[in-house]
Amino acid sequence: MTRIKIGVDNGNYNTKSSERMLYASGYTMSDREFITSDMQLFYDGAYYAIGGKRMNFQQEKTKEQDTFILTLPAIANALKEVGVSYADVLLGVGLPIDIYGAQKEAFRQYFLRDDVRFRFDDADYSCRIADCRVFAQGHAALCKYYQQLKEYNNITLVDIGGYTVDILTLHDFKVDRGSCASLRMGTITLFNEVRGELQQQNIILSDALIADAMQGRIQHAEKEKIREIVERQMRRYLKELLNALRERGLDLKLPTVFAGGGAELLGHRLHSREVNTIVILDRFANAEGYKLLLG
Repeated sequence: MTRIKIGVDNGNYNTKSSERMLYASGYTMSDREFITSDMQLFYDGAYYAIGGKRMNFQQEKTKEQDTFILTLPAIANALKEVGVSYADVLLGVGLPIDIYGAQKEAFRQYFLRDDVRFRFDDADYSCRIADCRVFAQGHAALCKYYQQLKEYNNITLVDIGGYTVDILTLHDFKVDRGSCASLRMGTITLFNEVRGELQQQNIILSDALIADAMQGRIQHAEKEKIREIVERQMRRYLKELLNALRERGLDLKLPTVFAGGGAELLGHRLHSREVNTIVILDRFANAEGYKLLLG
């Protein structure tokens, strides 16, 4: 029996895997096949077009099947990479710091299932989720980078996700538990502000196109206007975020690590005289950390 390990970061905005698969945390459901099999999942009698409109924010992901359904494409991708269609899966997942203790065991039990059968991208798969381990978001992201960061005896980690910003500080790589917090200041607030101002200018862009604009990739007749709005809103968001971190009592002149999709979007803006940024980890850091922590 093939046994594989996989880490999945079940973000409210995007789902990421340790094999670096990325897709929006949403789907369209139908009782019939869609016009293309690309990112199409068939599970438990229904078809799902994965990566469509994002789900609403869920404080407790175990209440609905959404998170499990959105994990299946990542599992299929991991099975495909090792050339099998059936395996025992050891799954690593994570929760925000502020709800980790309260929801850890329920989240673990939510994933434990036997004989999971599904079809993804025109290929049939089945698996048994033999075990699931739950880790704290943010802290897990540092695992892969231990050798790179071990020279710092004090680190502040700021993990910018779609809906939350997770914060913790470490001394000699041991977590200061009193510093752990989750702020409801994820990049969804930035996207909403950008979208709102663009709509006032009769410019309608999807989240994907707004993200492209944030990274300087704009193919639109109003290119300069979009660039101006995006830059202004990104500066505003970053200022508010840094102020919120200072209000939490964080000294940003100490070595600071940024992680998550939000950190990738902000990019070079995180390197300034205001913040002692030593590294920006990419959006897959948590998922890769979960897999490493599985042992």
